[in-house]
Amino acid sequence: MQVLLIDDHALFRAGLSLLFQRMDPEIQVVEANSLEDALGQNVVDTNPFDLILLDLTLQGMNGLDGLLPLQKKFVNVPVVVVTGSAEPDAMNEARAKGARGYLVKTTAAQAMVQALRSVLQGDSHFPDDLSLAAVNVKLTPRQQEVLELLCLGKVNKEIASILGMSDHTVQTHLKMIFRATGVHTRTEAVLAARRLGIC
Repeated sequence: MQVLLIDDHALFRAGLSLLFQRMDPEIQVVEANSLEDALGQNVVDTNPFDLILLDLTLQGMNGLDGLLPLQKKFVNVPVVVVTGSAEPDAMNEARAKGARGYLVKTTAAQAMVQALRSVLQGDSHFPDDLSLAAVNVKLTPRQQEVLELLCLGKVNKEIASILGMSDHTVQTHLKMIFRATGVHTRTEAVLAARRLGIC
């Protein structure tokens, strides 16, 4: 099974690739950082992919403008729009233009996996209430500081030194951050922080 992931943020592409590996280790993710890159894929037939994920806010363009060219090149391959903004108008436009799903980037990892599985099985995914699709993440100011330093690539010992706390306290904060953002690893936490605008 192959998935084409079109997003101009390398960190988000890496995070979604991890999610697909969790879904099924045999899923292969082909990454593209622009619509041009995606359309330039050298493919033998019109259906090389089982699913296409398209970022709504690609650099220099509205991702929805890419729906038609993608549908023409990759016939009958379902396209799911992925966005950092829960705008009902954008979701309705995506549905009208033929997208098979709409995902907000702040959706919890488990819910995102379920939505993608649903689309892969032939269903569609458009949240009835976008406010329910986005995780209501609440972090304490201290947890935000820990997450910001994590985004800078700091290890636990460095974070502890900078913030004047013990390694154990840093680990406790990280556990709470993981729980609040619905992730399991440091890489996924950094990805969640980017989605939330923390780093």
